[in-house]
Amino acid sequence: MGVVNAVLVLALSEACEMRPSESYFQLPQHEEENPETIAHSHVALDDRLPEAKSRTWSAKFGTWFTTNFTQISAPTRSIMYKLWFLLSVDSLADGMVPYSLTNYFMDMKFHPSTSTLGDVTSISYFLGAIGALFAGPLARKIGLINTMVFTHVPSSAAVLFFPFPPRFWMMAALLLLRTALNNMDQAPRSAFIAAVVKPEERTAVMGITGMLRTLAAMAGPTVTGVLAANQQFWIAFVAAGVCRLAYDFGLWMLFVNVKLHQHETKGNAEVDMREVRRSRDEEEVMEMASLASSETEENEAEKEGSKENVINKGLEVPQGLERIRSRSPHRSAAADL
Repeated sequence: MGVVNAVLVLALSEACEMRPSESYFQLPQHEEENPETIAHSHVALDDRLPEAKSRTWSAKFGTWFTTNFTQISAPTRSIMYKLWFLLSVDSLADGMVPYSLTNYFMDMKFHPSTSTLGDVTSISYFLGAIGALFAGPLARKIGLINTMVFTHVPSSAAVLFFPFPPRFWMMAALLLLRTALNNMDQAPRSAFIAAVVKPEERTAVMGITGMLRTLAAMAGPTVTGVLAANQQFWIAFVAAGVCRLAYDFGLWMLFVNVKLHQHETKGNAEVDMREVRRSRDEEEVMEMASLASSETEENEAEKEGSKENVINKGLEVPQGLERIRSRSPHRSAAADL
């Protein structure tokens, strides 16, 4: 279905695109329109239309890939190159042993009833849905990479040992173990990509990742078909299990120590430094304002004190006048008698 969707998308014509606005030619002021010039401009525009219509699906794909790839910065590409290679290996392994070919192998080896195969497939899908619910809480406790690796390793081992059990119920148990843990790495993988990629680059990275996974998985059934035609169907499961285990251990070795949200941490650190500087500036302004207010209060107090001294000095009476005023006329008359 992925190939069908890709073919249908690439088969879209130019009619699906938004039509560009008509081109207008500005004439100088006070100049009459020349019919020959207008006719020549329309002919030039009509000549460009066949070139746009002649674009093939390969040109569209190249334009899309180039546009998305140029949006990714160099630090992001250095991380995604390794992750894209590992995801391609894992997708190739999944494409070699999809659930349809797995059920076909079980039917060829043990010849169970169709209803039994249907029941096993239904239970496997149910366990896969239940297992995906526990991916989030587990990732919060042990980390994204550890969740991806430690849940995917048992699933990969189940694929590796799938063709060897001598009983049908043993093989069915390995299938249930594989499907129960197989989907637990999908949500942590998307979260990990979003954590190591800048927000403006996530759409391009997700698009390229999905394309590479689809192309790698597309080659898997061809390899399995060649092996099954040579009576070596079981080798496909062994090879797929080895590739999945290589993906798991390579993922843990390359990305277990990668710091997440580095770009967001830098942004938050800059914001924190700005807040610290702003708070320091505010404190300095408050201190300067308090010092200025205290100085003004001291100056006002000194001014008020000087005014009071001037008033008191103005109200003081000279000692000679005070003595003269203190002598009463009655006292002077009595002294004369």
